Amino acid sequence: MFRFRRRFFLIYFLLFFFHLNCARLFGWNIHAPGLLSENFIRQVYPVPTRLALYLDPHLLQYRAANKGSWNADPQTYYVGEALSPMLIEAFQEGFEEFIFMEVEPDAQILKRYGIPYLAAVRIKDFQNRVTWKGQAVAVRTETAVFDSGLHLLAKFEATGVSDAEGVFAKKGGPEVNLNAALENNIRGIVQFLQDSILSGSWEGRS
Repeated sequence: MFRFRRRFFLIYFLLFFFHLNCARLFGWNIHAPGLLSENFIRQVYPVPTRLALYLDPHLLQYRAANKGSWNADPQTYYVGEALSPMLIEAFQEGFEEFIFMEVEPDAQILKRYGIPYLAAVRIKDFQNRVTWKGQAVAVRTETAVFDSGLHLLAKFEATGVSDAEGVFAKKGGPEVNLNAALENNIRGIVQFLQDSILSGSWEGRS
């Protein structure tokens, strides 16, 4: 019996040691689902206007290696690959006429297609904090809004935070936590644009 227990603990220790060192050597790649939740779709109603979206060329490739604590395993968060499709989906839900600009637009294109507003989004910062209780992820973006003549109307920042206790065990892991932070960020962007358009705060600025 004693030999069996000693052998069991030896095998357990070797497996744990192997897992720990593999994680620290190779690290973890965190890919968020990149989908909006049903709550977002139910809460956001389209505004009757035409709006174009342009994403910073580096947004899709944006990755963060902030592992959250000094003793955590190496982690790479693929922030941009999830944020890009989520932004496009959110703008489709938030505006009746939505145009995605795959190339950097100029004033001639905006006027030709009658686009009154252009929103350009880029990622400014990513923060990650890991504790024994859970994980807090924050994504900060900057959005610039232009009129059809490419005159700057506004520039604002949005921060999306997801602070989940027991995220690794109960919330679907860091992938779901990252997805929630991105959705909270996007909600702030869309709501600011909608409120500004409906209130007419940009009229007469160009």
